[in-house]
Amino acid sequence: MVAKPKLFRDPVHDTIALSRTDPAGRLALALADTREMQRLRRIRQLGLSYLVYPGAEHSRFAHSLGVLWLAWQVSERVAQKVSVSDDDHILAVAAALLHDVGHGPFSHALEAVTGVDHEDWTHAIILDPETEVHRVLTAMDPSLPTRVSAVLAKRGDAAPWVSDLVSSQLDADRLDYILRDGHATGVRIGSYDLARILALLDVVDGHLAVHAGAQEAVEGYLLARFHMYKQVYLHKTSRSAERMLEAALTRAAHLRRGGHAFDYWPPGALGDLIVAESGKRIATGAFARIDDTHVWVALSAWADGRDKVLADLSRGLCERRLWKPVVLPANDPGRAHELVSAARSVARVKGFDPDYAVLVDECEDPLYKPFTGVGDRRRSIRIVEPGGGTSFIEDRSEVVKMLGQLTLRQRLLCVHPELKPAVERQLAKR
Repeated sequence: MVAKPKLFRDPVHDTIALSRTDPAGRLALALADTREMQRLRRIRQLGLSYLVYPGAEHSRFAHSLGVLWLAWQVSERVAQKVSVSDDDHILAVAAALLHDVGHGPFSHALEAVTGVDHEDWTHAIILDPETEVHRVLTAMDPSLPTRVSAVLAKRGDAAPWVSDLVSSQLDADRLDYILRDGHATGVRIGSYDLARILALLDVVDGHLAVHAGAQEAVEGYLLARFHMYKQVYLHKTSRSAERMLEAALTRAAHLRRGGHAFDYWPPGALGDLIVAESGKRIATGAFARIDDTHVWVALSAWADGRDKVLADLSRGLCERRLWKPVVLPANDPGRAHELVSAARSVARVKGFDPDYAVLVDECEDPLYKPFTGVGDRRRSIRIVEPGGGTSFIEDRSEVVKMLGQLTLRQRLLCVHPELKPAVERQLAKR
């Protein structure tokens, strides 16, 4: 009797079916059941964006399953073109599933405070012999943790298409999160023709490529990503909430180091992580137990604490009384600095601590230049021409060439709600 596949119902990919007899399927299911992967169910994919888009409650676990499923399908598609070893299939599936295992709660805000990024934690979790992820990988092959980590770092001996699948301009991560985040937020401009891209995938010189017939679908994918950044990932209100969380954690660390008597201090790993020196890591196993819940419990307690600065920030996040974003000139740093100084002066006059009541959010990201590969042609999306030759998409597409020349710049002033009228009046005078 043939074992039935393990089925997951998914709002983006409909049905995810993992074989229980295929070694890669058994490995994926075992990895999904590990403590470190199950923790991702308790971490929101979009952090604080649900404060703007109420439907954005989906988890990093759901996203990781989606990336796994796309990697599985691409691996099968590649196998129709070139010889794919069981080893490369296993590496592709494992790396895809584990690519986000190192994310902490509110990942990017936490990274700004701790100075350790999620990629470092991902490698640590995979390589640490004490983690369940490591033990599952080792049970299949003692060399597998090192080789999966190498794929995620874009090195090692895996086929080039495996690395492309995990980290490239057309990787399974981006292909999933654009659709998933667009679906969850209701931002329909995040949709694109995934089926056509998958159907017309190919391998050229060992790297992933798409046939010319999918050019418009790839353009749609790049445009969807562009608009998702503008409408969701860099939304002014969610960016303000992130800066508030950073400020709250920074304030808590400052108070703790100074001997402040907290009525509540998060026990264990989160408390240790908050006060750790920048760039220093706590034990991997301890980090891999922290999730969003731990942060919310701390914020809820601090909202009633004796320190007014920390209480205001914590209560603002818990009750969605967020600091108000004010747009600063994006292309005039001198003018922006002048306006920030003016806002800080207003805060002082009104009796607020300007370091926490006036927060600056800056984004100057050439999102589309490295994404399309302009300036680094080896990482460009390859197009297979009708005659069999290859080219790079920015050489064929005016749309992509235009995106490659764009740099998204955004500067925000995030101010305590009680300060906004006075700050706006002061800024209007200058």
